[in-house]
Amino acid sequence: MTTLLDLQTAIATDLTRPDLTSQIASAVKDAIRFYERKRFWFNVTRSKTFVTVPGQSTYTAADMAEIPNIVRVEKLFLYQPGTIFALDREEPDDFEWLVGGSTGPGKPTVFTYVDQAIQLWPVPNAVFTMRPHMHYKFAPLALPTDTNAWCTDAEELIRTHAKLLLYTDLLEDPDGAGRMQSKIQALKDALDYETSARTATGQIRGTDF
Repeated sequence: MTTLLDLQTAIATDLTRPDLTSQIASAVKDAIRFYERKRFWFNVTRSKTFVTVPGQSTYTAADMAEIPNIVRVEKLFLYQPGTIFALDREEPDDFEWLVGGSTGPGKPTVFTYVDQAIQLWPVPNAVFTMRPHMHYKFAPLALPTDTNAWCTDAEELIRTHAKLLLYTDLLEDPDGAGRMQSKIQALKDALDYETSARTATGQIRGTDF
């Protein structure tokens, strides 16, 4: 499996510049930061859950590590014996009106995402299992042996974009930058196609955003 070090080494080899260790590391981080805001098949999940606490309306990293790194909660499902249903999503300003008019705790039916936290209404009156379907950012790659989908499924895109940054900002090589720029759209299109192919249902349906 490709690691962060493998990715950085490949870039140094492509550029024939083994002396740019710190600059390459920075470019890789910048490239990942650019693309992690975009939705691909590997940075969406429905496999994470958290449980509610009676009397607690706000849920953070203490409840599920990925919550602060959510780009968007696409759906939020509540599970309890014999019942599964999707909560309605409200924008934070509309959610304020609900909270202000709350009359007591109950089974949550509405949520919002604000301040890197999930907020529920009504305030839970029992323990419920919550399953978000979400687009989220991975924990940052820190150690040379660290890996995630940016080093594997999207390795060529990240490698190419990092080289674009280096050619543009450091090496001042417009020809090299042009070559990388010409490759990036095709690589992005390939990932978009795979995302569509993996997630398509064959039916056209509306979204909530």
